[in-house]
Amino acid sequence: MKYLLTIFCLILCSCFPEKEPYGNQLLPSSSSNSFDVDIRVDKEKFKSEWNLWKSKDIKNYSFKLKGDASPMTDAYEVAIIVKNGIMDSFEYIGKKPNMEPEYTSISDMYQKIYNEIMDYENQELENCHLVVQYEMEYDQESHYITNFEASYGASDCEGLGHLKATVSDFLQN
Repeated sequence: MKYLLTIFCLILCSCFPEKEPYGNQLLPSSSSNSFDVDIRVDKEKFKSEWNLWKSKDIKNYSFKLKGDASPMTDAYEVAIIVKNGIMDSFEYIGKKPNMEPEYTSISDMYQKIYNEIMDYENQELENCHLVVQYEMEYDQESHYITNFEASYGASDCEGLGHLKATVSDFLQN
């Protein structure tokens, strides 16, 4: 999915509105005359919540995930059961896309988001200014991500992409 989003950003690029960095945390990346990436995320909050999630050591649980990666995929909802920290089963609710869920567990969600942030920090583009804005909300008790949104935009091109994920009905087994 991250490769599709990268390709989407490169093809459909757009002017991205200038905003204050999320959580006052602008993560600078390499810059030159033909390449610039701004990654806007509250990285310290993200790392803190991830560490709190890991410290809970929750291995058996279920949750619902609503996802949308417009305009590349349709929105979907899926019920996921995790056993021993790994997705044991999943069942789509309503429309069934021809793919497994983007995130297969809460730990997988944290890891994939982190990997994407790191990939964008090292992204090399030609003649484009890419802005990636991440916004997240967390459960105050178990510290899983309840809402995640990533917006992708670039200047000197057209279009805009986003990825949304919402976790609900989280139950420890």
